[in-house]
Amino acid sequence: MCATRGLIADGSVEELRDRYKDDVLFTAELRARRLALQGRLPPSPNPPSSPSSPPLAPAAMEERNLAPEETQKKARKYINLTIHGLGLTPETFTAAGAPAVSAAVLRKLAGNPSEGVWGSAYKHFNEGKEGEEACVALDALCAMGSIDTMLSNFLLPLQDLADDDSRVHCSLNLNTETGRLSARRPNLQNQPALEKDQYKIRKAFVSEPNQSLIVADYGQLELRLLAHITKCQSMIQAFKEGGCFHSRTAVGMFEHVRKAVESGEVLLEWDYAKGKPPAPLLKDKFGSERRKAKTLNFSIAYGKTAFGLSKDWGVSTKEAEAMLEAWYADRPEVKEWQEKAIAEAHRTSRTKTLMGRYRKLPEINSRTLRFQRHAERAAINTPIQGGAADVVMMAMLRIHNSQVLARLGWKLLLQIHDEVIVEGPDESREEALAEVKRCMEHPGDGYGLGELLVKLEVDAKIAKSWYEAK
Repeated sequence: MCATRGLIADGSVEELRDRYKDDVLFTAELRARRLALQGRLPPSPNPPSSPSSPPLAPAAMEERNLAPEETQKKARKYINLTIHGLGLTPETFTAAGAPAVSAAVLRKLAGNPSEGVWGSAYKHFNEGKEGEEACVALDALCAMGSIDTMLSNFLLPLQDLADDDSRVHCSLNLNTETGRLSARRPNLQNQPALEKDQYKIRKAFVSEPNQSLIVADYGQLELRLLAHITKCQSMIQAFKEGGCFHSRTAVGMFEHVRKAVESGEVLLEWDYAKGKPPAPLLKDKFGSERRKAKTLNFSIAYGKTAFGLSKDWGVSTKEAEAMLEAWYADRPEVKEWQEKAIAEAHRTSRTKTLMGRYRKLPEINSRTLRFQRHAERAAINTPIQGGAADVVMMAMLRIHNSQVLARLGWKLLLQIHDEVIVEGPDESREEALAEVKRCMEHPGDGYGLGELLVKLEVDAKIAKSWYEAK
C-alpha cells in the first residue's frame, strides 16, 4: 500500500559522497550521473551562475580561505577546526563538556549573511570586516551540513531501497502515544519541505506511465479540531469566514498589524480570480508577525509554556507570557478546556482522543515536577494530535474501502501525517479527485464520529509528481 517511485543511479555513490565536501557544485554532477527516474536522464544542469544552481558556491569558496586545510577531511572535524581556526570562543557545550557545534549553534554564530543579518561571530571580531567574513564562513558550514543531510537522509536511502520496478516501500508503524503513523526504511514522511528542498527531491516521486497522482491534505486540521473540542466561538467563526487563520491571529496579537488591516494598508486575504490585489497581503507584508502567530497557534494546541515560546522566539519569558495572555483573552474556552483536561488527567491518570482512544499518563501525579509537567502537556496535546490521527486514519480507511476508487482503479500509496497520496489511471482522475475529497471531508461516516462544529477543508491536486502537486 505504501509504495512510490524511487531513484535509479548508475555511478559511484561513494565517489560522489567523498567529493561533496570539496566541490560545492556536486549537485550538478549528481543530476548528470543518472539520478534519473524510470531510466531517463534529468534535464542538463544550468551553468553554475544560473539561479537554479546551488547558491552555496561564493560562501563556500570564501569559507575555504578562512578554514584550515585539514578541515576538508571529515565533516565534524571540519566544523570543529573551522570554529577554532577562526578563534571563536564556544558559547554552548555538550553534556560531556566539549564545545557544541550543532546546526543550531552554527546558525546562531552565522546569522543570515545573505540578508545582512550577522550572527554572534560578528561581535567576536568587533563588528568589522573579519566578523562579516566569519559569519559568511559559518553560513557556508551550515549549508554544507544541509547538503550532507540531503545525501545521507534522502538521496542515498532512496537509491539503496528502490526495488526492481524503481518503487520504494516503507514500513508504517503505529505510535502508541499519539496514534499517528510513522514511517521507516525509508522514512518517506520526512522528505524535505518544499521551501527547503532546493534540489527538488520530491520530483523523484512520480506516477506510472499513463497514470496520475492525487495528493490531498487537510488544512489546519489540528486547529480545527481544537476549535471543535473546546467549542471556542471565535475560532469557529474564524474558520467559517475562511481565509488564513494564522493571519487572523496576527491581527489580534499585534496592534500595528491590526491598524494596517483596518486602514486598508494590507489585506487579510484575496481572491486572485478577481485579478491582482489592490494592496499587499498580510502574509507578505507582515511575514514575521504571521510566523509568530502560527507558532503560537500550534504551541497552544501542543501545550507549550511561555518559557518554551520565549526560547522559540528569542524573547523574554515575560514577553511570551503577554502574547499567551493576549491569545487566550480572545479564546477563553480554550483555556477553560485545558484546565479541565489537566484536572481530569490528574484524577484518572489518563486522557483520550476524539474517538475515545485512551492514553495512560502514569507520571501525571509524579513528585518530580518535570515529569508531571510533561504529562500535563500530554493531557492537552493528545486529544488534539491524537484526534487528528483518528481523523486521518478514518479517511484512509474510507479511501481504501471506496468502491468508486476501486472501480476506477485508484489505490492508496502513502500517508504523510495529514496528507495522502493515491495513484490511478489518467482518464478517471477528475472523478477520483472528487471521491478522495469526499472521503476526507467526511471521514467519520460509518465510524461513529458525528458532524464537527468546524468543516474539514481538504486541498487536493492532480499531478505527475509529488513535487508538482505541492
